[in-house]
Amino acid sequence: MFAKHYFVTMATAALLLPAAQGCSSAQDALCCKEFQAGATIDAKIGGSAQSQVAVQAIADFSGIAAAAIDDLTGACRSIAQDLDVPKADADKAEQNADKQKRMQAWCGLAVTAIGNVKAKAGGNLTISIVVDPPKCEASVSAKANCQAKCSGSASCDLKANPPTCEGGKLEVSCKGECTASAGASVACEGSCTGSCTGSCSAQGGVECSGRCEGTCEASAAGGGSGIQADGTCKGTCKGTCSVTAPSAQCSGSCKGSCSASCKATANASVKCDGKCTGEFEPLKCTGGELKGGCKAEAKCEGSCDASVSAKAECTPPAVKLAFSGAANVEVVAQLRATLEANLPLVYGLKARLEGMAKLTGTITANGSAVVDIKAACLPAVVTAAASGVSDTGATVSATGSLIASVK
Repeated sequence: MFAKHYFVTMATAALLLPAAQGCSSAQDALCCKEFQAGATIDAKIGGSAQSQVAVQAIADFSGIAAAAIDDLTGACRSIAQDLDVPKADADKAEQNADKQKRMQAWCGLAVTAIGNVKAKAGGNLTISIVVDPPKCEASVSAKANCQAKCSGSASCDLKANPPTCEGGKLEVSCKGECTASAGASVACEGSCTGSCTGSCSAQGGVECSGRCEGTCEASAAGGGSGIQADGTCKGTCKGTCSVTAPSAQCSGSCKGSCSASCKATANASVKCDGKCTGEFEPLKCTGGELKGGCKAEAKCEGSCDASVSAKAECTPPAVKLAFSGAANVEVVAQLRATLEANLPLVYGLKARLEGMAKLTGTITANGSAVVDIKAACLPAVVTAAASGVSDTGATVSATGSLIASVK
């Protein structure tokens, strides 16, 4: 895929790669110390600003893709071993020197083991899966810093070029008042002028219907009797209430969802995902695609998207399993235990890597286009780009097969 666009011959690459493994000061021109998958590249790698952004995208992308191979291997290994795969088969899978083939071997064993256990369960086993998808947070500042590098600027003015979060919510730091759109609530960390759902702390106490970190007392208005038999609070919480009573006002600090507006206190900011009236700074895009910001050349913008996607922080998905119709309850319990322990990671990897898979075209193009960087680094960069694309596809395929075997 890369060879016809790559202006260093394979013979040259063969000479450069061994040199890169044992560099000395006398060999610096033939060594590549400036690039490593998963790391921040050294500016000494040379090339244009756009090329350095492209190489950084390859480093970020390939690093995450390689880590995903390791994580999925661990999950498949756990499932297979928990379901008593034969030791000879396990040993054979582990002996694969190639990481991707080792992952595929372990996941193949896990799929087979799941099928065998479902057959042993007898009856008419049905497994239903409900997944609360993982939510990934893309950093606005990471995107802005990358866009600035594309144009050779020192910084990107986010206030003059505010980004958007398509399909998700853009969280901002707001020095002023943050309001939700009509009929909606606003995520709030500050003073809520409406009802707060989440946690609330206030001097003098807050009406509470949930866990109280502090002292729980009966409400003066008679709306609550205080501490309940299950340890929760129904009344006034003098501390922090984890769930406020329906329609309760939070005159202190709300952390959760606010039905009206979220206000900053003097000389402070609030975090919210509504419309800010006042000085604001975009922070992150959650559950959507980060768009806009400072203008950058299309190819460089694609590289920034790849880097930001790879570096996004994702919360693990919540996975709920329901089993019915099995004759052998003990076998089902064994299957339930390992699936509950490992499926959240599998679903999380599937979602993350499917998002990255949409950007493999950018990584492929980057690997074949960055010909102006240090020549000794070209083989490593091209190899990392190809490995990242391959690892991403293999992980998406393996997670899909594993999930299909459960249903």
